[in-house]
Amino acid sequence: MRTCRSAASTPTVRDHTHILPAHISSQWRDLALHKPNQDAFVCQPMFHNQDSFFGVFDGHGTTGELCAQYARDVVPALLQQHLAKNVNTTQALIRAHVDANTMMHSAPFDDSMSGTTAISVLFQTNEIHISNVGDSRAIVAQEITDGAASPQLVAKALSIDQTPFRKDERDRVKKTGARIMTVDQLEGYEPIHENWGLTLGDEIDESGDPPRIWHPHGDYPGTAFTRSLGDHVSEELGVFAEPEVITKTLNAHDKFIVIASDGVFEFLTSQAVVNIVKVYKDPLDACLAVVEESYNRWLQFEVRTDDITCIVLHVEPSIAAAAASKQPPVKASKLHGRNSIIAGHDVLVAMQDSLRPVRGIGVDINKSWRSRDTIIGGYDTTARMSMASEDNLLSSSCPQGDTASLLLSPPSDYDVKRHTVPKSAADFARLERMVQHNFLFSHLTADKVPALHDVLSVMQRQVVADGEVVIHQHDDGDQFFLVDAGRFDVRVRAAPVEPEAAPTTDDSLDAAYGPVVHTYVASEGSHPTFGELALMYSKPRAATVLATGGGGTLWTIDRSAFRSILVRRPLRNVVQRLRNLPLLRPLTVAQLNLLAEQMKEVTLEAVMDSGQFYLVVQGSVTIAPPLPADPTTIHAHDSFGDFILSDTPSRTPYRAVAAEDTECLCISRDAFEATVGNLSAVVEKNNARRARKSATSRAKQAAPLNGVVVLAHTVSQALASLSQIDQVRVGPTIWQDLVATCRLVQFGGRWLTLRSISKQTVVQSHLKHQLLGEQDMYVALGRDQAGVAPLYGVAQTAHDLHALFDVAYVGVLEELVAFPLSSEAAIQYYAAQLVVAVHLSKYIGASRTFTICGNPEYLAPEQINGQGASSVIDTYVEGTEYGGQHRVGQTLATDYWSLGILLYEMLVGTTPFQHLHHDELAMFNGIVSFSPDSLEFPPTSSPALQALIKGLLDPKPASRLGAADCFKKSADECVVPHHAFFQGLQWDQLNDTNAPLLAEASAKFDRLVAAPTSQALDLGVPYTGDAKWMQEF
Repeated sequence: MRTCRSAASTPTVRDHTHILPAHISSQWRDLALHKPNQDAFVCQPMFHNQDSFFGVFDGHGTTGELCAQYARDVVPALLQQHLAKNVNTTQALIRAHVDANTMMHSAPFDDSMSGTTAISVLFQTNEIHISNVGDSRAIVAQEITDGAASPQLVAKALSIDQTPFRKDERDRVKKTGARIMTVDQLEGYEPIHENWGLTLGDEIDESGDPPRIWHPHGDYPGTAFTRSLGDHVSEELGVFAEPEVITKTLNAHDKFIVIASDGVFEFLTSQAVVNIVKVYKDPLDACLAVVEESYNRWLQFEVRTDDITCIVLHVEPSIAAAAASKQPPVKASKLHGRNSIIAGHDVLVAMQDSLRPVRGIGVDINKSWRSRDTIIGGYDTTARMSMASEDNLLSSSCPQGDTASLLLSPPSDYDVKRHTVPKSAADFARLERMVQHNFLFSHLTADKVPALHDVLSVMQRQVVADGEVVIHQHDDGDQFFLVDAGRFDVRVRAAPVEPEAAPTTDDSLDAAYGPVVHTYVASEGSHPTFGELALMYSKPRAATVLATGGGGTLWTIDRSAFRSILVRRPLRNVVQRLRNLPLLRPLTVAQLNLLAEQMKEVTLEAVMDSGQFYLVVQGSVTIAPPLPADPTTIHAHDSFGDFILSDTPSRTPYRAVAAEDTECLCISRDAFEATVGNLSAVVEKNNARRARKSATSRAKQAAPLNGVVVLAHTVSQALASLSQIDQVRVGPTIWQDLVATCRLVQFGGRWLTLRSISKQTVVQSHLKHQLLGEQDMYVALGRDQAGVAPLYGVAQTAHDLHALFDVAYVGVLEELVAFPLSSEAAIQYYAAQLVVAVHLSKYIGASRTFTICGNPEYLAPEQINGQGASSVIDTYVEGTEYGGQHRVGQTLATDYWSLGILLYEMLVGTTPFQHLHHDELAMFNGIVSFSPDSLEFPPTSSPALQALIKGLLDPKPASRLGAADCFKKSADECVVPHHAFFQGLQWDQLNDTNAPLLAEASAKFDRLVAAPTSQALDLGVPYTGDAKWMQEF
């Protein structure tokens, strides 16, 4: 890191605002070691009269630094001239940028393929004017009070990035003839599309390959922004220097402003920046922290870093202004933060979801473009979304290459005591202080969750000698490091090689590992960390780290230990042990999960025949039957009292004596049947399901290419002659996302819905197990089910996989209506469908997985605390598509929480946490500390619906409404279906109830069929990979 300048200025006292500014501009060395810092900035607290002016200019191209420096000098000078002539402030700002751009073309350097962005804030009395050209950014931190909660600082945008991600900017430059493509699209590696989040900003850019502007007849200039100063060649393609100007009144709740180049926001959200700055009283310290964290994120995801410039402005209203305004902290609302916008409000509102995507958060290729940001935690899609057949769910092996499956199901027998490293109380206290600000540990508290203590217990001290390499660039790593003492250099090389001998001099170190790009230095108040991503998933190291300056001391923990502690199961290995018992082998994994949760833990000494079924977890038991039979010893993982569960129990008296400290799990027959039903009936039902599954598997094996395999439990006579999928006539497209295409098709005058997915997409997106799991669900049901579109059959062609639904229209709810829904009757209908789907989890055999996926706003507190389990099921609903998170965890309480969030969104239009969705950590904290009393409801909403939502959103799973529903034998005994909100609903008639949006769906269907369209059956994406695995489809 080379710091050009850093300073904290004296507070500027103005008529209406006190400003305490600080700035830092740093150049981070990468593969081009002698590349100059192309960022420039200006800080003029005393600018024109009593105005103040602050700006950041981010240059690009071969003369980018000259362009940025020129703009830094000329734009403020021109602005002063225009203001001195009493030109309107907005017009003065626009003219200053446009004129500076024109003058730059005549400057003594080449700006044909070089230029600069410009983001600035002009303070005038109590107003600020933000001018933006390009993709640097300005944000304001505002204090929000939400109900009884303590005030929170929330990031609000003062500018919107001007890039091809924005549809309005994209359309503007395309009118000049420009082409908009990524580099991969330009070179033919990716098909031409503009699906960079059709709701702009939805998709997360993990590749670093954004859409760019290209000449219609050449592969240039490739600019990733739509406005710039300079870039003379790009002007004919619509890239100009006119800024978007926002004018805002500063209020008492505006605490500080951050102006920064895109090097800061490449891997940090605006809220993340606010969260860093708010910790520091000194704005210079805040600048340093932002730049440091930005650099660390760059190093985690790239082998280079960008130039990084950051200005932090602490703003305070003067005493006079405060007395005049007397404004309390603002209450959170959907439009909060824009009530003080004077000019430019339309830009912020229209484009608030069009921010350039933040990299490094994770990308879920299975996510519909309609979804909001998803949490993935860095895990492979296969592990998150797979629903393998139940016979393989408990296998200790995983598919080749599917390492993430192991990550998400960490060793259930991990023993903290056996791995504990002795530490003093002082060591524990020191470690707690060292990790308290790290994002991986910040949600853990020793008093609430023992996981923090356990994590610290197994951390190991590592003493490192001077010159010793801690991690090697590009090696797979599974350890996280906390610097206790010492100095550690970070080196990055374009193509690392292992030196033949240990290098000693700086030159040999540079040759072996690359130049030093950063140095971690521990001090009493600062303990850097590195290797965080290794605790999340297996990612090659981005750099080499070695000890310098005499060596140092590290604390380490590996991924297996960390994940095992955070997501360990309350009853370790119980499901697998139950599965191994011949008596219980016919039960599904879901049923075994329920059974394991209901069994009670006991320490056995001696017991007479007690009418209980016992599973020995640890130790051994001697069973003494009446003489003359010999005693029998039951060891760990075995059971006794099995006859209690059979229909004709032969109750032979016995006495069980523990030979040592013996832990058992036990359950009575009544509790067993209350959980999963009568054992014989359950076995009979499961055997019938397995028979259907076996028949389906044989049919798939025998089906030729293009052959239709019927999955419906009753065959429609109208479709009896449909044996080849190419017999259907393909009509218009109903909906399409990045994965699937749903189209209307016709056979024998009957309209059906065909969902098609290319085999290439299935392979790239790891969708095999998800698709097979969907089919298993239909086979397991063996009947029509309310809310589930009737799947008639499946087929595959040379390049695509098809699913044929025996219904005329399978659509997406969000295409028909926007939340909030217009009536509580509609909410009741769709809520009832979801309640039914939740309860099906007890019967269709979905397994338990320890992962987080889907919309983070739906996560329950127990999942964030590392103790939630989920099993993802995508369900196609007739008239809708509901692809949601379905979790079979400790109880159905986790699912009910998500249902409560969805009900609130259906009623209000947003989730309770949507205002925090740009900062995942703030959102998690908000969920964990949530109180249902903070919810605000429309005045017209019914008390019954409000009570249902509040009951479902109880943060304590044990007291959440319906927490014990998973242990009920039928829905008739469950609490949630009998809630007052569902009063009058005929649950047994849901299949025959018309959907509230039937008229909207019918209207769209009529529009589609009115326009004659004929399409090819296949999607046109060739597949040349291995076809053997497709035989299971």
